[in-house]
Amino acid sequence: MLQGGYRLGDEIMDQYDPAVTPQENPVFKPETKGKYQFPTPYGICPPGGTPTSITTQATEHGPMELVQRPGVLWILTEFPQTVRWIPTDGRPHSKNPDPSFNGESVGRWEGDTLVVDTIAIDERMRNISVGRSGDAGAWTHSKEERVIERFTRSSKNYLTYQLTVIDPVVLVKPFTSAPLTWTLAQDPKDVWTEYLCTANEEPFHYQNLDPAFRKQYETQPQP
Repeated sequence: MLQGGYRLGDEIMDQYDPAVTPQENPVFKPETKGKYQFPTPYGICPPGGTPTSITTQATEHGPMELVQRPGVLWILTEFPQTVRWIPTDGRPHSKNPDPSFNGESVGRWEGDTLVVDTIAIDERMRNISVGRSGDAGAWTHSKEERVIERFTRSSKNYLTYQLTVIDPVVLVKPFTSAPLTWTLAQDPKDVWTEYLCTANEEPFHYQNLDPAFRKQYETQPQP
């Protein structure tokens, strides 16, 4: 089980040190802003998928568990509750994979680093905390999006995660995150809980919000 972050000075849950490993935000094509860049509507629960089920931990800090057997890896995240199945037996991508929120992933080893290559990600899958933290900085993608994730177990206690998002339709150039580091759960008795997001049951709640709050949420500047 992995905690959402590691102790960095006074910030307990930070996942990287911007002074040591600065991160450049995604660079979008000017014509993509209106179609692909907008905050997640208030009251809408993000579904699990690639890479959001992992990057969302920048703000949610839910546990993640990696289950490995010869030829296959499962990645389990508590919120958004997601199960990803990743073959690591050397198979290539399918010639015409069906889109899904997790996409089609295949893994390979580069030394001690597991590299996971994912394509065919459903275009409704929102990239949350991919470069810009939080739902307000979320963005969608084209069908050409490709996500490359790198998992490195640098020691028994630490695991480092870094992703690259390639989308020639939306981005000027590929986005590569800073190396994010997680620690093993501090309590060996830590267990999963069932995390259910029920805001989707109130689709009209957003319409009843205070207009000033809605405007502030929708127009807040992006970092």
